[in-house]
Amino acid sequence: MKKILFTSIVVLSLLALPTGTAFAAPLADGYLILREVRNDADSSVIFVFDVVGEFSSSDFKNGFVFFGDEKFPMGCHLEGSVLQCTTSRATAGEYVTVNVGGFIFWAFVPERGTGDDTNAPSEYCYGVYDVYYIEEGEGMNVWQQFATHCQDSPANFGDTLQDFYNPDFGYPSDYEFLPNSPGCFDPVNINAYYGVCPS
Repeated sequence: MKKILFTSIVVLSLLALPTGTAFAAPLADGYLILREVRNDADSSVIFVFDVVGEFSSSDFKNGFVFFGDEKFPMGCHLEGSVLQCTTSRATAGEYVTVNVGGFIFWAFVPERGTGDDTNAPSEYCYGVYDVYYIEEGEGMNVWQQFATHCQDSPANFGDTLQDFYNPDFGYPSDYEFLPNSPGCFDPVNINAYYGVCPS
C-alpha cells in the first residue's frame, strides 16, 4: 500500500511541474536531463540534453516527438556530455512528449525566435547545408543552408553531425564539417556542415 501511495504522489508531482520541466527516466548506465528547448529564428526546434553516464551516438537514434496524433522524427548529435536533437518546426507552441534513447520527457516548445535574443548563451554556431533543386529557368542543384547547429566547443574539420534532421526533406542525414562544400555543384566557401553530393 505504501508503494502504491508513493508512486501516486510521484506521478501527481510530475503533473504539477511548471511548464518546460522535463522528467528524465534513469537507467542503470546513466540518464539524461533536458537543459533547454529552443526554436531559433534561423534553425530548427532544438532539444539540448545533459548526458550523465556512458552513452554512444547510436544510443540516441530513432528518437521521436509526439503531440496529439502527430509524430515527428528527431536527428540527434552527441558531443561529449551534451546531446542536441532537432525536429520539425511544426511542434512550435505545443506541449510535446519526447522519446529519445528510451527516455521520456514532457516539455513545451516555444514559438519561433525573432533572432534578436541578446541573452542567448555563448556557443559555437555553424550553418548546416544540403543540396536543393531550384526551379529557376532550366532548374539547378545548389547548396543551401537549412539550419544552424550550435555546440559548446569549436568544430574540427571532419566532425560529423549524425542523423541530423532536415525538416524540408523529412528525414535525418549525416553532415560533415568542411572548409567548403563538396565540389558537385557551385561551391560555398564557408566553414560549415555539409551533406553528401547526390548520386
